[in-house]
Amino acid sequence: MQSGIKIEIVKQLTDNYSYIIYKKNTKNAIVVDPAEAEPIIKFIKKNNLSLKGILITHHHSDHTSGINDILKEKTIDVYSPNKKITGTTKLLKDKDILDFDFINFNIIASPGHTLDHIVYFNKKENLLFCGDVLFYYGCGRVFEGTMKQMLDTLNKIKVLPDDTKVFCGHEY
Repeated sequence: MQSGIKIEIVKQLTDNYSYIIYKKNTKNAIVVDPAEAEPIIKFIKKNNLSLKGILITHHHSDHTSGINDILKEKTIDVYSPNKKITGTTKLLKDKDILDFDFINFNIIASPGHTLDHIVYFNKKENLLFCGDVLFYYGCGRVFEGTMKQMLDTLNKIKVLPDDTKVFCGHEY
């Protein structure tokens, strides 16, 4: 990536992914959807990274269960779409812009899988962290939302640039 952003894919549970997004020269990092803290903490320590925040796409435990153990290591903000998510300090909604010193994200409300689902899109690098909205072979299940909501969400994603790199929450 042109800006020096690195993304570490961290396998979680049996079929989940979490992501550590970092800039190698500044050592600043954020983590997306931690289900298990141990491999995330291990990578952060091994690479001497400074964790600046935790980004959550939705409230399901297979995307949030690692938050508490990460917070035991370092007090940082947890950015999420739902104040009921453990540790949430910053509530995000559609069209918010989340700005870290090394990367920023446009927040896109993406109901369908869950009513509170959001995705994180970085325009500069065309990166999409989409939780359980989109997978390689299709979209996520509709648990709380409606099929219409999921279709509307997929149509929002469809207009993103063709070279968008998609980082999903699972691969079945």
